[in-house]
Amino acid sequence: MPAGVPLSGRRSQILVEVPDSREQVLALAAGRDTTQLDLSAAEGYLLSRIDGATPWRLLREIGGIPPDDVDRCVSRWIEEGVLDVVGNSASRVCAEKVAGRSEAGDPAATDAELADAVEPSRSEIEIDEGALDEHLDLPVDVQRRILEFEASLGLPYHELLGVQPLAEQKCVKRAYFQLSKEFHPDRYFRKEIGTYAERLDRIFKKVLEAHEILSDPELCRVENQSVVDAASAPKVELSPDPAAAPSKPLSKLERLRQRMPFKIDHAAIAQRRSRADEIFRAAQVSQQAGRLQEAEASIRIAISFDPSRSEFKEALGSLRIAAAGARASRLLASPSERMSDSELREALSLLEDVLPYRPHDPELNERAARVCVQLGKLDDAQEYAETLLERSPERAVAHTLVGRILREQGHLDPAAQAYEMALKIDEEDLEARRALASLRIGARDAARGGNS
Repeated sequence: MPAGVPLSGRRSQILVEVPDSREQVLALAAGRDTTQLDLSAAEGYLLSRIDGATPWRLLREIGGIPPDDVDRCVSRWIEEGVLDVVGNSASRVCAEKVAGRSEAGDPAATDAELADAVEPSRSEIEIDEGALDEHLDLPVDVQRRILEFEASLGLPYHELLGVQPLAEQKCVKRAYFQLSKEFHPDRYFRKEIGTYAERLDRIFKKVLEAHEILSDPELCRVENQSVVDAASAPKVELSPDPAAAPSKPLSKLERLRQRMPFKIDHAAIAQRRSRADEIFRAAQVSQQAGRLQEAEASIRIAISFDPSRSEFKEALGSLRIAAAGARASRLLASPSERMSDSELREALSLLEDVLPYRPHDPELNERAARVCVQLGKLDDAQEYAETLLERSPERAVAHTLVGRILREQGHLDPAAQAYEMALKIDEEDLEARRALASLRIGARDAARGGNS
């Protein structure tokens, strides 16, 4: 289909720099009586889906007829004046050039201006210095980092994760994994950290929420559109009070709202929110019945209908954690020592999917380290083993595993020290005892050979 659909000259709004007409948001033309249209049942259903908020692209998925038929119907209705273009879902700038209402010297708002007006930048964030407590089992510099990050939770998702607005999924996943390891509450297991336990819980849930939204292309587009909608919401105009003080200059966000041409259909929004609630309740029923995939799919749809509902996003994150736990249990049920190379690679892929939700889980990190050793991925194995050691320094197996990896890497002296530490914790650790004995024999033989 052509990238641009001709619009009637009577239209009061056009899109600027819209790369694909399928990102356009459509609404019934004002005053148009659709009951007079000669429509099939399928066409009637499609027309009922057009609510002034759903993009053309999504209509192709939920219209109830083949996508090509959706394109033909929508194109025809636009030509016939049945539909108006009222926006776009690509977070593009809109203008009113056809109606001639653009003000001279007042260029259209850019995406950067819009984001800057809606959310504060990280550099503007201040922390409560009084919350720092040197008596906790948490270094003051770590406390400060937690406070700073907590204070930035209102930033856009991509800024929160430290990625570009349209970053690839692998970049989003990498950024999330690093932050989840840093801020997961389990990192400070058995330590006295006071109120920072609650702060870490809030941070982890928000970072997880950002990951889930940015990792899903559809939810990411919905979230971007919700930012535009928030900025373009109409102001409430109050009657001027002659006795009141002189009005203040308009803020950047208020100026942007004045320049955005959209009119919000509150009835359509209320209908979408009601539908979102209905879908979310169905998701809760599915989750209680143990149908986690079905529940997750429903929650994602609910978010697409009403992206402003934080409880939906939090529920998605919690559900992903629960699903990760179920997958983890299945993973740990099969010993990796009996797996073939293809099975090991599959297991590692599954572990990499689960670990971002449980980054400090001792058993998962141990399993991931052992699988990586078997596959020869020693650098990855070392990272997982170090996480295990940080989380469970009292476990002999953690030191033994680190020793094995160091030995494989050729670092024999540090490997021997790791085995010795394992034996201090558990003198019955046979793997550590045998490995240490082998290292000592090798060192003695090497010394004899060098002296001869």
